[in-house]
Amino acid sequence: MPLDRYQASPRQYRETVEPFEYAKDDLIRRVQQHGFVSILGRTIRLCRAFAGKSVALRPTATDGVFDAWFRHQKIETIDLNALAR
Repeated sequence: MPLDRYQASPRQYRETVEPFEYAKDDLIRRVQQHGFVSILGRTIRLCRAFAGKSVALRPTATDGVFDAWFRHQKIETIDLNALAR
């Protein structure tokens, strides 16, 4: 029975989420209400689910290409070269 296998989590419940520390070289952006962020004069839509959250934009080995990260999870790759001005 599933009830026989249940056990309480060993982790303590926290009412508020601890702030996340991104790397010092990351470009930190706050996601706007409809999921938009700005980078190098361009406005990019990530996802509305991240509205109000901070994300890190990390440059890749390719010039003009950035990886967007939320905490430890990569959420998207942004290619500024492919966007029309």
